Amino acid sequence: MTSRCNLDCIFCYNVWKTGDAGQPADLDTGEMIEVAGAVADAGPVSVTLTGGEPLLRGDLEEIARYLGSRGIMVGIATNGTLLDPDRIESLIDSGVRWFEVPVHATRPDIAGDLVGRDCLDEVKNAILEVRKAGARLTVSHLMTSMNYGETARAVRLAYALGAEAMALNRFVPTGAGAGRPDLLPLPSQLDAALAGASEISSMSPGIRVYTAIPVEDCLHPHVDFPGIEFGTCSCGVSKWAVSPRGDLRICEQSPVILGNLLESSFREMTCSGVVTEFRASSFHDECSECRSWNSCGGGCRYLREYL
Repeated sequence: MTSRCNLDCIFCYNVWKTGDAGQPADLDTGEMIEVAGAVADAGPVSVTLTGGEPLLRGDLEEIARYLGSRGIMVGIATNGTLLDPDRIESLIDSGVRWFEVPVHATRPDIAGDLVGRDCLDEVKNAILEVRKAGARLTVSHLMTSMNYGETARAVRLAYALGAEAMALNRFVPTGAGAGRPDLLPLPSQLDAALAGASEISSMSPGIRVYTAIPVEDCLHPHVDFPGIEFGTCSCGVSKWAVSPRGDLRICEQSPVILGNLLESSFREMTCSGVVTEFRASSFHDECSECRSWNSCGGGCRYLREYL
Protein backbone atom coordinates (compact mmCIF):
# COMPACT_ATOMS: atom_id res chain seq x y z
CA MET A 1 0.00 0.00 0.00
CA THR A 2 2.85 2.36 0.80
CA SER A 3 6.61 2.31 1.26
CA ARG A 4 6.34 4.83 4.08
CA CYS A 5 6.71 3.61 7.66
CA ASN A 6 6.87 5.15 11.12
CA LEU A 7 9.35 2.52 12.35
CA ASP A 8 12.85 1.62 11.23
CA CYS A 9 13.11 -2.15 11.59
CA ILE A 10 16.63 -3.48 11.11
CA PHE A 11 15.23 -6.65 9.54
CA CYS A 12 12.83 -5.03 7.04
CA TYR A 13 12.53 -7.28 3.97
CA ASN A 14 11.08 -4.68 1.58
CA VAL A 15 13.16 -4.42 -1.59
CA TRP A 16 13.22 -0.62 -1.54
CA LYS A 17 15.33 -0.89 1.61
CA THR A 18 18.13 -2.53 -0.38
CA GLY A 19 21.05 -0.31 -1.40
CA ASP A 20 20.06 2.21 -4.05
CA ALA A 21 16.75 0.57 -4.97
CA GLY A 22 14.90 3.80 -4.12
CA GLN A 23 11.66 4.23 -2.22
CA PRO A 24 8.62 4.12 -4.52
CA ALA A 25 6.12 6.96 -4.24
CA ASP A 26 2.52 6.14 -3.35
CA LEU A 27 -0.15 5.87 -6.00
CA ASP A 28 -3.13 8.15 -5.49
CA THR A 29 -6.49 6.69 -4.48
CA GLY A 30 -7.79 6.32 -8.03
CA GLU A 31 -4.64 4.55 -9.21
CA MET A 32 -4.66 2.26 -6.19
CA ILE A 33 -8.28 1.36 -6.85
CA GLU A 34 -7.23 0.52 -10.41
CA VAL A 35 -4.49 -1.77 -9.05
CA ALA A 36 -7.02 -3.31 -6.66
CA GLY A 37 -9.29 -3.95 -9.64
CA ALA A 38 -6.51 -5.78 -11.47
CA VAL A 39 -5.88 -7.85 -8.36
CA ALA A 40 -9.59 -8.61 -8.03
CA ASP A 41 -9.76 -9.68 -11.68
CA ALA A 42 -7.21 -12.40 -10.86
CA GLY A 43 -9.76 -13.96 -8.51
CA PRO A 44 -7.97 -14.14 -5.13
CA VAL A 45 -9.79 -15.45 -2.07
CA SER A 46 -8.14 -12.89 0.17
CA VAL A 47 -5.87 -9.86 0.09
CA THR A 48 -3.69 -8.57 2.91
CA LEU A 49 -3.01 -4.83 2.82
CA THR A 50 0.43 -4.03 4.16
CA GLY A 51 3.43 -1.74 3.59
CA GLY A 52 5.54 0.00 4.90
CA GLU A 53 2.85 0.92 7.37
CA PRO A 54 -0.52 0.78 5.59
CA LEU A 55 -2.32 2.89 8.20
CA LEU A 56 -0.32 5.90 7.02
CA ARG A 57 -2.73 5.97 4.07
CA GLY A 58 -5.92 7.83 4.85
CA ASP A 59 -7.79 6.04 2.06
CA LEU A 60 -7.20 2.52 3.33
CA GLU A 61 -10.89 2.14 4.14
CA GLU A 62 -11.91 3.08 0.61
CA ILE A 63 -9.58 0.51 -0.89
CA ALA A 64 -10.70 -2.18 1.55
CA ARG A 65 -14.33 -1.39 0.79
CA TYR A 66 -13.70 -1.72 -2.95
CA LEU A 67 -12.01 -5.11 -2.58
CA GLY A 68 -14.85 -6.31 -0.36
CA SER A 69 -17.36 -5.25 -3.00
CA ARG A 70 -15.54 -7.60 -5.39
CA GLY A 71 -16.10 -10.53 -3.01
CA ILE A 72 -12.56 -10.58 -1.60
CA MET A 73 -11.78 -11.05 2.09
CA VAL A 74 -9.50 -8.25 3.30
CA GLY A 75 -6.98 -8.17 6.14
CA ILE A 76 -4.49 -5.61 7.41
CA ALA A 77 -0.87 -6.34 8.38
CA THR A 78 0.31 -3.40 10.49
CA ASN A 79 2.95 -2.66 13.11
CA GLY A 80 0.06 -1.71 15.40
CA THR A 81 1.32 1.67 16.57
CA LEU A 82 -1.43 3.57 14.73
CA LEU A 83 -4.29 1.23 15.59
CA ASP A 84 -6.53 3.22 17.91
CA PRO A 85 -10.18 2.26 18.61
CA ASP A 86 -11.60 4.75 16.08
CA ARG A 87 -9.39 3.50 13.24
CA ILE A 88 -10.12 -0.11 14.10
CA GLU A 89 -13.86 0.56 14.00
CA SER A 90 -13.51 2.45 10.72
CA LEU A 91 -11.56 -0.39 9.11
CA ILE A 92 -13.97 -3.06 10.33
CA ASP A 93 -16.90 -1.00 9.03
CA SER A 94 -15.09 -0.92 5.67
CA GLY A 95 -15.00 -4.71 5.54
CA VAL A 96 -11.61 -5.56 7.07
CA ARG A 97 -11.95 -9.07 8.48
CA TRP A 98 -8.66 -9.59 10.32
CA PHE A 99 -5.55 -7.86 11.59
CA GLU A 100 -1.95 -9.06 11.85
CA VAL A 101 0.19 -7.30 14.45
CA PRO A 102 3.78 -8.21 15.41
CA VAL A 103 5.22 -9.04 18.81
CA HIS A 104 8.92 -9.70 18.32
CA ALA A 105 9.83 -9.63 22.01
CA THR A 106 8.29 -9.10 25.42
CA ARG A 107 11.27 -7.14 26.69
CA PRO A 108 11.02 -3.49 25.59
CA ASP A 109 14.78 -3.18 25.06
CA ILE A 110 14.96 -6.13 22.65
CA ALA A 111 11.78 -5.10 20.84
CA GLY A 112 13.08 -1.54 20.55
CA ASP A 113 16.43 -2.65 19.17
CA LEU A 114 14.66 -4.61 16.45
CA VAL A 115 12.14 -1.99 15.30
CA GLY A 116 13.92 1.28 16.06
CA ARG A 117 12.08 2.41 19.20
CA ASP A 118 10.21 1.05 22.18
CA CYS A 119 6.58 0.68 21.10
CA LEU A 120 5.70 -2.55 22.89
CA ASP A 121 2.98 -0.99 25.04
CA GLU A 122 1.39 0.61 21.96
CA VAL A 123 1.36 -2.75 20.21
CA LYS A 124 -0.15 -4.57 23.19
CA ASN A 125 -2.86 -1.94 23.50
CA ALA A 126 -3.61 -2.26 19.77
CA ILE A 127 -3.99 -6.02 20.11
CA LEU A 128 -6.38 -5.61 23.02
CA GLU A 129 -8.45 -3.04 21.10
CA VAL A 130 -8.67 -5.30 18.03
CA ARG A 131 -9.93 -8.16 20.15
CA LYS A 132 -12.33 -5.86 22.00
CA ALA A 133 -13.76 -4.85 18.62
CA GLY A 134 -14.36 -8.52 17.82
CA ALA A 135 -12.03 -8.78 14.81
CA ARG A 136 -9.87 -11.80 14.10
CA LEU A 137 -6.25 -11.38 15.12
CA THR A 138 -2.96 -13.03 14.23
CA VAL A 139 0.21 -12.07 16.05
CA SER A 140 3.40 -12.42 14.04
CA HIS A 141 6.88 -12.99 15.44
CA LEU A 142 10.24 -12.84 13.69
CA MET A 143 12.85 -15.30 14.96
CA THR A 144 16.38 -13.85 14.88
CA SER A 145 19.68 -14.31 16.70
CA MET A 146 18.72 -11.34 18.88
CA ASN A 147 15.34 -12.53 20.16
CA TYR A 148 15.20 -16.33 19.84
CA GLY A 149 15.00 -16.53 23.63
CA GLU A 150 11.84 -14.39 23.51
CA THR A 151 9.80 -16.61 21.18
CA ALA A 152 8.10 -18.67 23.89
CA ARG A 153 7.29 -15.52 25.86
CA ALA A 154 5.86 -13.88 22.74
CA VAL A 155 3.56 -16.87 22.16
CA ARG A 156 2.46 -16.75 25.80
CA LEU A 157 1.74 -13.03 25.51
CA ALA A 158 -0.20 -13.49 22.27
CA TYR A 159 -2.33 -16.15 23.95
CA ALA A 160 -2.91 -13.95 27.01
CA LEU A 161 -3.99 -11.04 24.79
CA GLY A 162 -6.53 -13.21 22.97
CA ALA A 163 -4.85 -13.83 19.62
CA GLU A 164 -6.31 -16.64 17.57
CA ALA A 165 -3.06 -17.46 15.80
CA MET A 166 0.69 -16.89 16.03
CA ALA A 167 2.73 -16.76 12.81
CA LEU A 168 6.40 -17.58 13.28
CA ASN A 169 8.72 -16.12 10.66
CA ARG A 170 12.38 -17.03 10.39
CA PHE A 171 14.53 -14.03 9.47
CA VAL A 172 15.34 -13.79 5.75
CA PRO A 173 18.25 -11.43 4.91
CA THR A 174 16.63 -9.31 2.20
CA GLY A 175 15.83 -5.59 2.02
CA ALA A 176 17.39 -3.77 4.96
CA GLY A 177 18.12 -7.18 6.43
CA ALA A 178 20.47 -7.98 3.54
CA GLY A 179 23.16 -6.10 5.43
CA ARG A 180 22.47 -7.96 8.66
CA PRO A 181 23.21 -11.67 8.10
CA ASP A 182 24.22 -11.71 11.77
CA LEU A 183 20.50 -11.68 12.55
CA LEU A 184 20.12 -15.20 11.15
CA PRO A 185 19.49 -17.54 14.06
CA LEU A 186 21.98 -20.36 14.42
CA PRO A 187 20.44 -23.84 14.04
CA SER A 188 20.57 -24.31 17.81
CA GLN A 189 18.92 -20.92 18.35
CA LEU A 190 16.13 -21.69 15.89
CA ASP A 191 15.57 -25.05 17.57
CA ALA A 192 15.35 -23.31 20.95
CA ALA A 193 12.83 -20.78 19.60
CA LEU A 194 10.69 -23.50 18.03
CA ALA A 195 10.87 -25.69 21.13
CA GLY A 196 9.73 -22.84 23.35
CA ALA A 197 6.87 -21.92 21.01
CA SER A 198 5.78 -25.55 20.74
CA GLU A 199 5.72 -25.99 24.50
CA ILE A 200 3.61 -22.89 25.13
CA SER A 201 1.29 -23.74 22.24
CA SER A 202 0.72 -27.24 23.61
CA MET A 203 -0.32 -25.76 26.94
CA SER A 204 -2.49 -23.01 25.42
CA PRO A 205 -5.64 -24.37 23.78
CA GLY A 206 -7.29 -21.98 21.40
CA ILE A 207 -4.23 -20.48 19.72
CA ARG A 208 -2.83 -21.84 16.47
CA VAL A 209 0.96 -21.53 16.13
CA TYR A 210 2.38 -22.02 12.65
CA THR A 211 5.43 -21.23 10.54
CA ALA A 212 4.80 -18.64 7.84
CA ILE A 213 8.25 -19.23 6.29
CA PRO A 214 9.13 -22.90 5.70
CA VAL A 215 11.44 -24.71 8.10
CA GLU A 216 13.35 -27.68 6.70
CA ASP A 217 12.30 -30.95 8.34
CA CYS A 218 15.68 -32.55 7.68
CA LEU A 219 17.49 -29.80 9.62
CA HIS A 220 14.87 -29.14 12.29
CA PRO A 221 12.71 -32.28 12.66
CA HIS A 222 9.10 -31.20 12.86
CA VAL A 223 8.22 -34.12 15.09
CA ASP A 224 10.26 -32.42 17.83
CA PHE A 225 7.84 -29.49 17.85
CA PRO A 226 4.31 -30.97 18.09
CA GLY A 227 2.69 -27.68 19.04
CA ILE A 228 3.60 -26.02 15.72
CA GLU A 229 2.00 -26.39 12.29
CA PHE A 230 4.63 -26.47 9.53
CA GLY A 231 3.98 -25.67 5.89
CA THR A 232 5.52 -25.17 2.47
CA CYS A 233 6.13 -22.08 0.35
CA SER A 234 3.09 -20.98 -1.65
CA CYS A 235 4.79 -18.06 -3.38
CA GLY A 236 4.40 -18.07 -7.14
CA VAL A 237 1.38 -20.38 -6.85
CA SER A 238 -1.31 -19.00 -4.54
CA LYS A 239 0.58 -16.10 -3.01
CA TRP A 240 1.95 -12.99 -4.74
CA ALA A 241 3.28 -9.58 -3.68
CA VAL A 242 2.23 -6.25 -5.17
CA SER A 243 4.33 -3.13 -4.57
CA PRO A 244 3.01 0.35 -3.75
CA ARG A 245 3.42 1.15 -7.46
CA GLY A 246 1.49 -1.89 -8.67
CA ASP A 247 4.56 -3.95 -9.53
CA LEU A 248 3.97 -7.70 -9.23
CA ARG A 249 6.58 -9.89 -7.57
CA ILE A 250 6.63 -13.58 -6.72
CA CYS A 251 7.00 -12.93 -3.00
CA GLU A 252 7.95 -10.26 -0.51
CA GLN A 253 11.60 -11.26 -0.57
CA SER A 254 11.97 -11.32 -4.36
CA PRO A 255 13.50 -8.21 -5.99
CA VAL A 256 12.40 -9.37 -9.45
CA ILE A 257 9.55 -7.37 -10.97
CA LEU A 258 7.35 -9.47 -13.24
CA GLY A 259 5.54 -6.40 -14.58
CA ASN A 260 3.05 -3.79 -13.50
CA LEU A 261 -0.64 -4.46 -12.96
CA LEU A 262 -1.50 -1.10 -14.51
CA GLU A 263 0.22 -2.14 -17.73
CA SER A 264 0.13 -5.95 -18.05
CA SER A 265 -2.30 -8.73 -17.24
CA PHE A 266 -1.85 -10.83 -14.12
CA ARG A 267 -2.16 -14.02 -16.15
CA GLU A 268 0.60 -13.06 -18.57
CA MET A 269 2.99 -12.10 -15.81
CA THR A 270 2.38 -15.18 -13.68
CA CYS A 271 2.94 -17.51 -16.63
CA SER A 272 6.37 -16.06 -17.38
CA GLY A 273 9.57 -18.06 -17.50
CA VAL A 274 10.78 -16.32 -14.36
CA VAL A 275 7.94 -17.83 -12.36
CA THR A 276 8.45 -21.26 -13.89
CA GLU A 277 12.14 -21.14 -13.02
CA PHE A 278 11.38 -19.98 -9.48
CA ARG A 279 9.03 -22.88 -8.85
CA ALA A 280 11.41 -25.38 -10.49
CA SER A 281 14.12 -24.31 -8.04
CA SER A 282 11.90 -25.11 -5.09
CA PHE A 283 14.02 -27.96 -3.80
CA HIS A 284 17.49 -29.42 -3.65
CA ASP A 285 18.02 -32.53 -5.80
CA GLU A 286 17.53 -34.80 -2.81
CA CYS A 287 14.36 -33.02 -1.67
CA SER A 288 12.15 -34.27 -4.52
CA GLU A 289 12.01 -37.77 -3.04
CA CYS A 290 11.90 -36.72 0.60
CA ARG A 291 9.03 -37.91 2.77
CA SER A 292 8.81 -34.42 4.25
CA TRP A 293 8.22 -32.61 0.96
CA ASN A 294 4.61 -31.85 1.83
CA SER A 295 5.53 -30.26 5.16
CA CYS A 296 8.47 -28.03 4.17
CA GLY A 297 8.83 -28.01 0.38
CA GLY A 298 12.59 -27.76 0.69
CA GLY A 299 12.43 -24.52 2.68
CA CYS A 300 12.75 -20.88 1.66
CA ARG A 301 14.69 -20.27 -1.56
CA TYR A 302 16.17 -17.05 -0.20
CA LEU A 303 17.74 -18.84 2.76
CA ARG A 304 19.44 -21.61 0.80
CA GLU A 305 22.85 -19.92 0.54
CA TYR A 306 22.96 -19.49 4.32
CA LEU A 307 22.15 -23.06 5.34
